[in-house]
Amino acid sequence: MVNRRLGIVALLACCVPAAISAAAGPLAFSVDEATQSYTITEQGQPVLTYRFGEVPLPAGVQASYFGKGDKPYNGSYFTDGSRYGGERSDYIYPLYGFRGEPLTADYPSDHLHHRSLWWSWCEVRHNDKIGDLWAVCKIRAYPVKITKMDVNADEAVLQAVNVWRYDDDPAAVVNETVTIRASKTAVRMGARSRTVDVDVKLEALVDGVAIAGRQVVDYGGYGGMTVRMNPGVQEYSIRAVHPNPDKWRGDDLAIVQRVSDPAALGDAAWMAIFGKYPAAGVESPDFTTVMMFESKATPLFPNHFRYYGSTCVSLAFPGRTILPLPKSQPLDYRTRFVICEGKTTLEQEQAAWQAYQQ
Repeated sequence: MVNRRLGIVALLACCVPAAISAAAGPLAFSVDEATQSYTITEQGQPVLTYRFGEVPLPAGVQASYFGKGDKPYNGSYFTDGSRYGGERSDYIYPLYGFRGEPLTADYPSDHLHHRSLWWSWCEVRHNDKIGDLWAVCKIRAYPVKITKMDVNADEAVLQAVNVWRYDDDPAAVVNETVTIRASKTAVRMGARSRTVDVDVKLEALVDGVAIAGRQVVDYGGYGGMTVRMNPGVQEYSIRAVHPNPDKWRGDDLAIVQRVSDPAALGDAAWMAIFGKYPAAGVESPDFTTVMMFESKATPLFPNHFRYYGSTCVSLAFPGRTILPLPKSQPLDYRTRFVICEGKTTLEQEQAAWQAYQQ
């Protein structure tokens, strides 16, 4: 298990070379019972909101439909006219910056199924049946209960249980427990930093369950932990670090810097997302960095990344691999997000990655 206290302390030392002083003011929860939305706040400012209850389509927006073809599924998309991108739950929206500005987007017009910060898979298999949790097609996560809401001096912890069910079958196939940990903010020389850990435990309730990314398209394999950034972001760019990067069309994006240096970085792999986000009362916002790390305990580590011009970024676990979820053998899928003021350096990001893997 990750030593979270040591990880947070080591991370905070990486962003600015100065002594750490904890931000004053408590972490707390704010709950909207009507929508079943759970917001973690600090000093009255929102940190993140977890959408436990169903989030409906925005007014005037209609869900999409896949086209029709000879096969119901061709390894890329469904071809039977299935509805997708509709109502959903079990995700974080928004993830906030330090001035209360939303860093992420929900129901974006170009990809309605993108949902801010979420974890899902393009293929959820039960024997010969396939549903697309990523696109909210033929299968969904349904809320069961909130099992933990804890706050202490260092972090706020929210835990929720959901189940996955196919649209045509009321029986649950997977039990999902998500634990979200938001650290208190640390401040050094005017720069702030916090971590958000998202730990997902998947337990198959029946035999024959597996998860995978898309199998055919050239940008396939995506899925797993994903963020869709605020479309108002300016000067957006990404640094992707991987010891053995694969090749795909995203490599051609001018916004992407690929770094591969196993001699210096070993098996380290991470994403750093840079941008200036509109914030109320701030005429010229500075950069905010959002870093994404997967735990080294993740199967197939280091998994490859997927990113494209719509500001959507995935830690694409398990890629095109069809990964079985044996019944009663839970899979722990752990990731960390680090939000920092300013634009981080490669060395700072490496220190944060090392802190997480301790």
